[in-house]
Amino acid sequence: MKKNSKSADMPTIVLIYGGKSCEHDISVITACLAKGYFKGNIISVYLDKNNRAHLVGNDWTPKRHLVEKPKSRVVFLTGEGAIGIVKGTRLTKLNVDVAVNCCHGLNGEDGTVAALCQLCGIPLVGSDVASSAIAMDKILTKRMLTCLGFKTVKGVDVSRKSPEQAAQSVAQLSLPLIVKPSLLGSSIGVKVVHEINELDSALKQAFEYSPHVLVEEALTDFVELNCAALRDRGEVRVSNVDVPVTVNELLTFEDKYIENNAEKKPSEISEGLKKEVCRQTADIYEKFGFSGVIRVDYLLDKTTGNLYVNEINTTPGSLAFGLWEGRYSRTGYGEALVNEAIADYRELQCFTYTFESGVLNGAGGIKKK
Repeated sequence: MKKNSKSADMPTIVLIYGGKSCEHDISVITACLAKGYFKGNIISVYLDKNNRAHLVGNDWTPKRHLVEKPKSRVVFLTGEGAIGIVKGTRLTKLNVDVAVNCCHGLNGEDGTVAALCQLCGIPLVGSDVASSAIAMDKILTKRMLTCLGFKTVKGVDVSRKSPEQAAQSVAQLSLPLIVKPSLLGSSIGVKVVHEINELDSALKQAFEYSPHVLVEEALTDFVELNCAALRDRGEVRVSNVDVPVTVNELLTFEDKYIENNAEKKPSEISEGLKKEVCRQTADIYEKFGFSGVIRVDYLLDKTTGNLYVNEINTTPGSLAFGLWEGRYSRTGYGEALVNEAIADYRELQCFTYTFESGVLNGAGGIKKK
C-alpha cells in the first residue's frame, strides 16, 4: 500500500465519476451512494461535462454539483500511481491505492477510465479497457454474445453513414421494432416502432447519440431480469435476480431514475429460471474477462420461453449493491471490490513490459530493405 502523510494507515481510494456523457447525472448519483461502500481515505474526483477533473468534498450531494464550483483541479500522473491536486500554482502529489470507476456511458464506462488508470499504474475497481469497450457498444456486445453461444433477440446494425441501407437491413425484421443508439445506456434515445413509417423518426433520434444504431425485433410479452456478478477472493459470485417491471412498453429513463416504476416486482420467477440466469451471468463474466462488478440484463419471452441476453453494464447504477441484499454489508461489499482490484493489479505486474532490443542504438543507420 502506498503511503501518504495523511491517514497513512488507511487505503487511499479515488472515486472517479461524472464526465462528458448523457449519463453524467446518473454517474453523480452512483458516486454519492458508493462513498458509503468504501472504508479508507476517500478522494472524490468529479469530471465535469467537459471532462475536466476536479477535487470535490465527500459531503457533496448530487444537487450540490449543480450549484457549487469546485476549488481544486486534479491531474493524473501517468506512471506514478498517483494524482496531483492543483490549487493555484501549487501541485500536491497524492499516492493512490485503488480507483473506483463510477462513470456511466461514454468517456468513462467505455474503457477510457480503465485506460487512464492503466497508464497511471493505479489498480481499478472496474473492467479493463477491452471488455469495457465491447460492453459499451450494443452491436459489438451482440456479436460477441452470438459468437459465444448466448441467445440475443434478432437485430441489425444500421449506420449513420449509410442511411440508404436502413430499409434493406430492417426488412429482415418483423414489427414491432425497438431502436437503440449503440453507444448509450439508461434507455436514452430508445424508441419502439409499431409501424414502418415511424422508423425514420426513431432512427433520426437515435443517430443524435450514436453513429451506429441497433434495430431489434421488439418482444411484446416479456419479463426483464437483472443479475450482477463480481469476483471475490478469486471466485466469481452472482447476485440475487431482480425482476423490474413498468407500466410502459419498456423500462424508460423516467422509470429507472425519476418515477421509480421499476421498483415494483411481480410474482416470483421459478427457481429453475433463476439458476439459468445466474449460470449465464457467471459464464458471461468469465468469457468476456470482466473485473469489478457487472450487471447483465435479460429478456424472457413469455410466448416462446426463450431467455435472451439484452445488455451488459460494466458500471451498473449504484454499483449494483441492491442486487446483493443479504450477501454483503455495504462496507463488506466495497472491501471485496477493492481487495480483488488490488489482487488483479498485482497479478498483472508479474508480466514483462520491457524488451531490450538494441534497435535504437543504431537507429540513425538503419538499412532499408
